[in-house]
Amino acid sequence: MSGYAAAVVVVLVWAAYPVATRAGVLGSFAPQDLMLLRFGFGALLFLPWVMVHARTISREAWLRGIPLTVFQGAGMAALVIFGLQYAPANHAAALGPGVAPAWVVLLGFLLFSKRPSARMVIGAALCATGVITLAVSSASGADPSTLIGDAMFVAASALGSLYVLQMRSWGLSAIQAAAIVTLYSALVIIPWHLWSAPGALLQVRPFELLWQVLWQGVLIGCIALVALNHAIARLGPERSSALVALVPALSAVLGILFLGEIPSISEIAAILTISAGVTIGASRDYGGRPASSSASIKRPA
Repeated sequence: MSGYAAAVVVVLVWAAYPVATRAGVLGSFAPQDLMLLRFGFGALLFLPWVMVHARTISREAWLRGIPLTVFQGAGMAALVIFGLQYAPANHAAALGPGVAPAWVVLLGFLLFSKRPSARMVIGAALCATGVITLAVSSASGADPSTLIGDAMFVAASALGSLYVLQMRSWGLSAIQAAAIVTLYSALVIIPWHLWSAPGALLQVRPFELLWQVLWQGVLIGCIALVALNHAIARLGPERSSALVALVPALSAVLGILFLGEIPSISEIAAILTISAGVTIGASRDYGGRPASSSASIKRPA
């Protein structure tokens, strides 16, 4: 699979995931239920691969999996899923994947001394403008608690961007990183769920349960994570994050169709501003050089 094909898979899943998860937390599922489905079933999918390849995974990879689990595993997932109790799906898409490229620019500069081009700075500034616009809209809306969800989404986006940057610098393979992150997350989530809400999923209708298993455990917990890692390895962190420009708008459309969440004029303006910022920032790589899939981009092992 090419890096761009992997990125398309990520975009489609990431756009629909907030809608499916929002429907779950507003319906029959508590947030911890969805986290169990995401990492419990995801771990079952990865476990056979880990058992076969365990001896080839270095001690260093297992140790690096700990912070990666916070960045893209249980830590980030908790912020998104709990945040969807308070804020609509289009906010999650705009402030999560939509703002990730701005975080990649900022954190890449502060933590990794990566010099962004002027275009990337302009794109990040537009993303920040969109975030502020969305925050003002939430604060002035009928339910100010929407700001709680918005803050969680922005924090989750920062963690996800750290994952993107570290994945590129550490050079873990796509499946290896996805398997370790999912297994570590399951080791935390399963005991927590058994302690806090034992038997809760037994009360859910089978069709709803299977639907969320598909989204949480298979699509977002396995397929999208592997595709993201593959895109990072093939395209680099900046371009991988920037290719999500369509996620906020696509998720907003899906939210209207399936949840009846119609964004206000200010929310539409914020979403379009964020998407514009991502598009502008995607046009060139760091240092003003055209981005390419040259040999300098580390391939998965």
